[in-house]
Amino acid sequence: MSAITDNLWLLTRCSNIRTVLAMKGRRRLVRPHDYLNLRGLARPVVFRPNTTDIPVAWELFRNAEYATPTWPFRTVVDCGANCGMFLAWALWRSGGQLERYVGVEADADSFRTLQHQADSLAIDERAVLINAAIWEHDGSVAFDESGPSWGHHVGTRAGGRAVRAMALESILDEAGLAECDLLKLDIEGGERRVLPAVMATCSERVNALVAELHDGLTYDWFAHIVERAGFIAAPPGTLFHSHPGAIRKGSALEWCFSGDCDFATIGARQ
Repeated sequence: MSAITDNLWLLTRCSNIRTVLAMKGRRRLVRPHDYLNLRGLARPVVFRPNTTDIPVAWELFRNAEYATPTWPFRTVVDCGANCGMFLAWALWRSGGQLERYVGVEADADSFRTLQHQADSLAIDERAVLINAAIWEHDGSVAFDESGPSWGHHVGTRAGGRAVRAMALESILDEAGLAECDLLKLDIEGGERRVLPAVMATCSERVNALVAELHDGLTYDWFAHIVERAGFIAAPPGTLFHSHPGAIRKGSALEWCFSGDCDFATIGARQ
């Protein structure tokens, strides 16, 4: 997208010049947190200056990576929640109508920011925040915290900080949910282990899911896993703008699977 259209978007979406400058990376602050004021959200969005939080905000709000033709998701389980930027986007996309948000984040600093985010957005009474990594079983795993926060992940080699690991069943139980409308997986390669486990053990507790795939995983791999568990697979650009998604057959959300959707201008609309 051109600089001109990006600037026009900033002027229409940002409520003040401070937010415009922050989104353009022109506010270099030393304090640990600052705020974005975006039209459509009554409360400010927390971000950590000089981190990857602003690029994530661009991906969600400008590039509309998780945009959908409709938003029927009342309960969201966000695995790999990071600083809570997806929480802010989902709250905006739902018109503030999220009934329950479950944020699962293993990184300690990101989890503290996620807590701050829920408080800033005044959704803390509707949110359950869990400092853990979703995994194929309960227990503990080594967590690799090298590099930027959005790339922190469960390690495959020795080393790393030991963090709590939880299967999706345990996450839903701890949140008091019999099922979730939307499961979001953005776990930096962990989906290779987690998605098959979710589909094998508690697929009936998930009505829809979206996954950001890493480490060479393809849509064909994703579709094979979810279709064997009774889901309708949707490639990027159909159910979700940039990522593969799926709807469970027979769920209350099956009606919203709409085949091919035109996302050519969805970023401009949102």
